[in-house]
Amino acid sequence: MAGVPVRNQKGQTAVEYILLLVVVTAIVTSLFGYIRTRYLGNIDQCSNPSNKGKLLCKINSYVQPTGGKKRYQYFPFKK
Repeated sequence: MAGVPVRNQKGQTAVEYILLLVVVTAIVTSLFGYIRTRYLGNIDQCSNPSNKGKLLCKINSYVQPTGGKKRYQYFPFKK
């Protein structure tokens, strides 16, 4: 088909790029969901022993105030 002109090639390329973008977005979304449940955890369930090692629970344990309403924890040094 050497003598047949190619029509709508720009439109076909645009559709291919849009479909490729949809596929990549679907893959990234599913991977983010997996990473979130596997490594980040749920910050509301940090008291659950299975979530103690999750990243958000570790960060939350450093950020939360210790000892009730105290804002900072003090460590006295012996002289």
